[in-house]
Amino acid sequence: MYIDEEGVRHFTDSPMDRCYKLYWKRPYSSVYDDLIKRVAKKYGLSPALLKAIIKVESDFDAEAVSPKGALGLMQLLLSTAKEMGVKEPFSPIDNIEGGAKYLKYLLSKFHGNIPQSLAAYILGPDEAIDKDGFPPVVEEYIKKCFII
Repeated sequence: MYIDEEGVRHFTDSPMDRCYKLYWKRPYSSVYDDLIKRVAKKYGLSPALLKAIIKVESDFDAEAVSPKGALGLMQLLLSTAKEMGVKEPFSPIDNIEGGAKYLKYLLSKFHGNIPQSLAAYILGPDEAIDKDGFPPVVEEYIKKCFII
């Protein structure tokens, strides 16, 4: 994939130019694969995208706690976990279920736009999202979710 001067994304499975960068590679296996697939199917999400978010957010550490207090595999804030009906944020089942439900909500809010939804996942759904680009930390997050 590469983004041209006008901001248009170009995709190919056989790049003929060095401006193309790896966009997606085959996901690796984790102990949570079956759970991820089941929850992704329930919410109509890509299992690979859920898995990538988990990798980027917690590196598959169900006990992860961020400096801002986000918890578990999908790094849910307590307020988000509560809104999504998560009772046990460190439970892989509850956490992935809550994170998938939240991602589905964001994808609906942003009309299926995955980069905007990912930006809202880390910034919060009410944060202003610049149509001309995201802050560098958000761009890096989106990039990581797509190349894992």
